[in-house]
Amino acid sequence: MAACCSTVYGSPVVELLVGDSLHPGGLESTRNLLRSSRLGPGARLLDVGCGLGASAQVAATEFALRVDGVDASGPAIARARARAEGSRIHWTTAALPDLPFENAEFDAVLAECVLSTVDRPTALIEVARVLRPGGALLLSDVEVDGEPIPALGHRVIGAALCVTDAWRPGEMDARLPEAGFRITGRWDRSASILALIDRIESRLALVRLAARDLGLDLTSLIDPVLAGSDPMPSPELIRDVIDSVRAAVRDGTLRYTAVIAIAGDAP
Repeated sequence: MAACCSTVYGSPVVELLVGDSLHPGGLESTRNLLRSSRLGPGARLLDVGCGLGASAQVAATEFALRVDGVDASGPAIARARARAEGSRIHWTTAALPDLPFENAEFDAVLAECVLSTVDRPTALIEVARVLRPGGALLLSDVEVDGEPIPALGHRVIGAALCVTDAWRPGEMDARLPEAGFRITGRWDRSASILALIDRIESRLALVRLAARDLGLDLTSLIDPVLAGSDPMPSPELIRDVIDSVRAAVRDGTLRYTAVIAIAGDAP
């Protein structure tokens, strides 16, 4: 993940607002992708941009996969490792497009809201390199048609909704074949954006109530890296985002798409 974005994703304030699964759809979206991939027990999975490791743990414990998790954020990897203590997941601090793995090392790569934070052409070529021929890219990310919603320029909100550099309509269909992938499955998960927005709104309300009742300075709850340039979003900004996001999902200009794409020729 890009350094600027991994700082945001590794921040406690983002976890506070979004939860430990930092993408629309949460872990149920992850489970759906893993079920659809039909990976068998013992298959090797790379979770690239793994964040706090929630998806990696699901893959390892519920699907019996051999999992590597990588993220550009050292603090996020440290927290993921601590939370998964005793598991057999292997954690590495690394970022696309420079993955420290051999060619054709993995049966599948999971990329949830990570390719919207990096240079996609080079990242996809790197993902294809570490996949065996016939291996699967399990991709989920946001697509934006037209200009992004202005309020999503706030780093915390923008990161939570994966719109840092969102895919454009038709871009997956163009970029994936260019990198040697063949799309075999696609799902519209746009409703999960609304669920994520609802969760952010409700958690913000609780944080504000707690801060008021305890007499706390709300900015003291924010990671120092984010405080100053990106304070906790105001109620007005949150309302603008909620209204704008709902409208954008309704008219189809903001979508969340899940894709399975096969690398090279299937064996």
